[in-house]
Amino acid sequence: MSVARLAGLVGVTVWGTAVALAGWERIRVPDAAADEPEYGAGTVCVVVPARDEERAIGGTICSLRAQSYDDIQVIVVDDGSSDRTAQVARSAAADDPRVRVIAAGDVPAGWIGKSWACHRGARESDGPWLLFTDADIEYAPDAIARALGLARRLGRGGVTLAPRIRTGSAAERAVMPAAIALIHTLVAPGPLARSPRRRVGLAAGAFILMQRDLYQAAGGHGAVRDRMVDDLSLAVNVKRAGGLLVPANGTSLISLRMYHGAHEMWRGWRKNAAFGTEGSASKGLAGGLMLGGVAVAPTCALVRGGRRGDGTAVTLGAAGLMLQMLLQRSTGHIVPTRPAWAAAFPIGALTISAAAVLGGIERHAGRGPAWRGRRYPFAR
Repeated sequence: MSVARLAGLVGVTVWGTAVALAGWERIRVPDAAADEPEYGAGTVCVVVPARDEERAIGGTICSLRAQSYDDIQVIVVDDGSSDRTAQVARSAAADDPRVRVIAAGDVPAGWIGKSWACHRGARESDGPWLLFTDADIEYAPDAIARALGLARRLGRGGVTLAPRIRTGSAAERAVMPAAIALIHTLVAPGPLARSPRRRVGLAAGAFILMQRDLYQAAGGHGAVRDRMVDDLSLAVNVKRAGGLLVPANGTSLISLRMYHGAHEMWRGWRKNAAFGTEGSASKGLAGGLMLGGVAVAPTCALVRGGRRGDGTAVTLGAAGLMLQMLLQRSTGHIVPTRPAWAAAFPIGALTISAAAVLGGIERHAGRGPAWRGRRYPFAR
């Protein structure tokens, strides 16, 4: 078999499988907005770790204060911010006794800053439910009530909601849909994430709701203190403890702009992509290289087949590109973009591949990732 045909066949196989899985997950994953809201589940403690988040934290706190489920505690944990995060948070809290702003204090050796902030927030709260969220989330008024309704109906101890991700630049529109599609199909496929026998976890750090007893049984954030992608590791530990953070669609209940511009997005994915799967630095590096290969396989088959007059290779390459575009459109409910952006999927996938490779090299060299002014050479 020629190289062009092999590349085309690999592309059709990988991206066809991903499209089929994405379609199945759209049917399988529950929509939290469709559940009846719950108003009698006890106090929900909302933990908001925040480091240099003055840009958006005010809106997050205001939307939390406006929740129809009013039996909440909001613990904002200022993780050593160098900007006005704490002041903006206190201003947004006004005189609401349900909202507290505390300082995380010095991060102990061996801890990632965010995990330490989450740990501090959980320790400062009480009540049967914990909700870990980010400092840049906009909540619909019934978000918590409906997520509680879904969690209690499913009875697995927790839920995690996929937010709607807003984009504001061409780089974000090219990369974010591809990144989300890759996570949900190749990194943490739904069937594996839901299986109690698989060491695969899926959780969106924007919204992780769970019973406090389950959180403690899973070891809390102390058990993931050195994990760079703490939400995925926490989801794995919850499975080991006998529960499940059930993935659900929350796009009509919560939203955020994950990154602002190409530079911030590149730094974020270089951190996340290198640690998106459990294992050694070599495993992450190999995964990044493999992703780059399958990302360009359809294009290579199309171009090389066209030059050599190989109609089969051209057909396979064109089919692979079409499947990539279909996969990009399957994320439209999470990352809304115009249909024309589907053609940018190979660019987005290659960007994530490059981020994983460079992040893996840093990790392999013992430097570790850098994020928000800190470097974590010990991170796993």
